[in-house]
Amino acid sequence: MTVLISMIDFLQQNWEGLFAFITGGGLLTLGTAKYAKKSAEASAMKEWQGVYQETIKDLREDKVILKSEMSELKRIVDQNTHDIEELKSYECIVVDCALRKKRPRINKPIDYERGK
Repeated sequence: MTVLISMIDFLQQNWEGLFAFITGGGLLTLGTAKYAKKSAEASAMKEWQGVYQETIKDLREDKVILKSEMSELKRIVDQNTHDIEELKSYECIVVDCALRKKRPRINKPIDYERGK
């Protein structure tokens, strides 16, 4: 099946050269075939270059996205580290312990997401 498809593709690309060869234009056929081959190589290189440029563009966009995500994750880690250090001061559950930090009493609503 693939041989048939490749044969059809070959005939579609080189029908002029084959027709000229069959009708007797042998020298014309050689020149036309070389031109067709170079033209096909040039178009293939152009397509390859387009794909390569798109890949470079996608990689640059991905790099920008990853940098922003990384900075956001660093900010979250810093905040979590700060919260853990603050909570360590409350780890002693003995009420009269000298190492236990007393939580300040401020008359403001408690933000339950941050625990304050």
